[in-house]
Amino acid sequence: MNVSKHHLILGGGALVATFALYSGFAYWAGLKAEETLAEQHRMIAQSSVFTIKSHSYQRGWFSSEETTELELNKQLLGPYLGLLPENLRPLLAGTLRYHHKVKHGLLPGLFDFDLRPARAIVRTEFDMSDSTRKTLQRFFGDAEPITVINRLGLTGGGELTVSVPKFDYEETLAGVKMNWQGFNLKVDYQSGYREYNVESTTPGFVLQAGPKGRFAFSGIKYLSQVRPGNTGVKLGTSELTVDNIKLNWNEAIPYSIKLNELIYLVGRVRVGEFINPSGEFRPSHVELSKLGYQIVTSEQDEYVNTRGKLDFDRFAYNDSVYGPLKLDVSASHLHGPTLVKLDDALSRLPFEGKDPAQLRKRYIDTIMQQGLPLLKNNPKLMVNTFYLRMPNGEVKANGSLTLAGLQDADLKNPIAFLKRFTAQASIELPEQTLQNLVVAQARNLFTVDASAEEQPNMDEVDNLARSLLDAQLSEWEHLQLIKRNGGQLATSLRFTGGELRVNQQKVALPWQETEEAPPADASAAQ
Repeated sequence: MNVSKHHLILGGGALVATFALYSGFAYWAGLKAEETLAEQHRMIAQSSVFTIKSHSYQRGWFSSEETTELELNKQLLGPYLGLLPENLRPLLAGTLRYHHKVKHGLLPGLFDFDLRPARAIVRTEFDMSDSTRKTLQRFFGDAEPITVINRLGLTGGGELTVSVPKFDYEETLAGVKMNWQGFNLKVDYQSGYREYNVESTTPGFVLQAGPKGRFAFSGIKYLSQVRPGNTGVKLGTSELTVDNIKLNWNEAIPYSIKLNELIYLVGRVRVGEFINPSGEFRPSHVELSKLGYQIVTSEQDEYVNTRGKLDFDRFAYNDSVYGPLKLDVSASHLHGPTLVKLDDALSRLPFEGKDPAQLRKRYIDTIMQQGLPLLKNNPKLMVNTFYLRMPNGEVKANGSLTLAGLQDADLKNPIAFLKRFTAQASIELPEQTLQNLVVAQARNLFTVDASAEEQPNMDEVDNLARSLLDAQLSEWEHLQLIKRNGGQLATSLRFTGGELRVNQQKVALPWQETEEAPPADASAAQ
C-alpha cells in the first residue's frame, strides 16, 4: 500500500509539474504570439490598399483573440470598384471584420489531432453581413469561402496558408457559367518577416458570359524567395508563370484606366497628372500562351544588381499572331543604401488631398535630394535581349546605358552631364511595322468629331503618311544611317565622349552644329 501510495504521489506530482510547465510555456507562447500578430497588424496598417477602422487584442492563458476591422482605400481603389458587376460591388465596397482565434502552447493543435509543436495556431474567421454571406453561398455553397491558418513556429517564424475552394456556378436564364478551380497560398517566414518564401497556385477559371463571350485562364503559379541584404535592400527571386489566357468577346467593352492610381498601387509612386487612357475594346479574340517573368536581385558589397526576364510563346489578337517574345533586361551597380533611403522618403510623402502639380514637384525634389548617389556610383542599364516575331517580320534589339564619373559640377552644365553617359544599341524591325505605327499616328492627328460636316479622306491621309515615311527612310538610307534589306530596317547607335554615331556615321548634335559659311560672292559684295 505504501509503495502504491508513493507511486500515486509521484505520478500526481509529475502531472502537476507537467501541467505547470505546459501552462508556463502556454503563457510565454501567448506573449510571443501577440508580438508576432502585432507585427502583422503593423504591416497591414502601413499598406496603401487598406484603412484600419478598429483593432483589439484580448490575451488569455491558453487562447487569445484579435479582432480587426478594415476597409479598402476607396480613394485609391474607388475608380476600379465601378468596373465590377453590380452583385460583386458590395463585397469590396463595405468593411471587412475578421477575428484571429489564437491557441497557444507547445501542442496548440492537439484537439485537432495535429501533434506538431508550435508556439501557436491562428485561425482566421470573417464576419459577414447576411447579404454578403448569401452572395458567397451562391458560389461556394456551405463551404467556407476562404480558410486562413497561421502556424507560429517555436523559433519565431511560421507558416501561413490561405485556400479558396473550388466552385461551379450557373445562371441558366442569363446563360452565365463559371468554373473556379480554387486558389492556394503558402508563406514560410522567418522571425520578423525579414525573410520569407511564397508559393501560390491558381489552377484555372472559366467564365461563359452567355452571348457576350468567354474568358478563361489556366495554370497560374507564383514563386518568391526574399531575404534581407546587408544594405537593407530585399534580395531574392520572384517568378510568375501562366499556361494560357483566352478571351473571346462579342461586344465592345468601354474602359477608363486611372494609370496614375494604378502606378501608385503597384509602385507607391504618385505621378500626379498622368495620361489616363479611355475608349473601348472592340469585339475580339485574344489568346496568350506560356507567359512567364522572373526577377532576380543580388548584392555585391554595397551595390545591388537586378535582372528581369519576360517571355511568352504566342500572343494572338484576332488574325494577328505574335511570338515568341524574349526580353532580358538588367540594372547593375545600384547604390543599395541610397535605394533604401529613397524608397523610405517616397513612401512617407502624403498624397491624399494634395494638388497634383505640387505633389509632382515634391517627388522630383525628393528624388534629386535622396537619389543623387545613385547617379554618382556609375550605374549601368542593359537590354541584354529583346526579340519578338511579328506577323510581318522580327523585332530585335539590345543595348546598354552607363553613367560614369558624375560630379556635382556636371549637374549645372547639361553638355558636361551628357558627356558622362556612354550608350550603345542595335535595333532591327520590320518596315511594315513602322509604317503601321506612322499611319496610325497620322490618323489620330487628322481625326475629327463624327458630327463635323467635313470629314477627312482617311485613304488620302494613309497614302500621305506612307509617302512621307518612304521619303524619309530613303534619305536616311542614302546617308547610310539605316539599312533596308528584305522588308527589315536595321541600324545601330553609339554615344561616347559626347559624340554620336548612327550606323557608324557621325551625327552632329545640336551644340556641335556650326552655321554654314555665307557664299563667297555675298561676302565680296559686303
